Amino acid sequence: MKNLERLAGDIRFAGINELLARLAVVGKTFADTPELSKLTFIVKRTHADFMTALEATLSGYFSVASDAMRDVLEMQYLLMDFAINPDHADDWLTTDDKDRWKRFAPAPVRKRLQTAGVVHFGDKAESKDYKGHSMGLHVSPVPLINSADGVVPEHSWLNEAGFWEMFDHDRGLVRGLTMFIEKAAPGSPAEDEIKKDMTSFDEASRQAERLKRVWLAIPEAGVKLHEGDPATAGNIIIGTMVGSGIIDRELIVSAGEDDAVGEALIETMRQLAESDEPVSRAAAKAFLSIAKSDDTNTTTTSSSGQGERPSQ
Repeated sequence: MKNLERLAGDIRFAGINELLARLAVVGKTFADTPELSKLTFIVKRTHADFMTALEATLSGYFSVASDAMRDVLEMQYLLMDFAINPDHADDWLTTDDKDRWKRFAPAPVRKRLQTAGVVHFGDKAESKDYKGHSMGLHVSPVPLINSADGVVPEHSWLNEAGFWEMFDHDRGLVRGLTMFIEKAAPGSPAEDEIKKDMTSFDEASRQAERLKRVWLAIPEAGVKLHEGDPATAGNIIIGTMVGSGIIDRELIVSAGEDDAVGEALIETMRQLAESDEPVSRAAAKAFLSIAKSDDTNTTTTSSSGQGERPSQ
């Protein structure tokens, strides 16, 4: 309930709603297009997965949201496989379970995509993403990124991570759907629909990505602090917070030139450290900890006064 109250009217809700509406229409165009109708259920399944991920994110069950997005990821790869191997869709639909698993399990599908140069695995982000989902889904000694009882605490960054997952995997899904439609039914209403702009979704995706960068800046700053460089550590956090719109650029431009402005920055961070927005809260707390550890009391603005990330 607290997540729902916090996010009421948020662009991320509008973005996910636009995505769900688009998938519903795309599903209808699949059903109405003979070349696509046999795979209508895949589009409906992805729609259900995003609904599940949204509900799980709001309820604090990040692991459930992650599992739903792994399902979407596998369907993305299948659609890409069907696009580069047109006979595979019918084979997948008609073969027996044993042969289907042998030919269309995630590993052989990913191998074909890698060979075709459609998706680059290895040490790439795509591989790490898939591996992360698999580690979360299958029972292993590796602890889940979650709390002990599976429910994310109120102020945890994992309340945001579900949105990162949804926006990331929708982009991949749209790519897979587009590839398949272009191959199986070029010029169809389905192609027109999948290629339409999604204004709210794109804006929401950018906002989610900005918050993700802020979160990733915290451990990066921690490394610099451990190396004895609190000024750079603070700059890393400040730069991403400015870039995300969490704090005002002008406050940073002026900070350090006037002690009162520097105090205003600290006070802003103190307020954010008590806010309901988990990523802003975590970043502000990290910055205050860095500032406290800095014996020179530097407000960490000298090398990035315009609010940009410093060069590393």
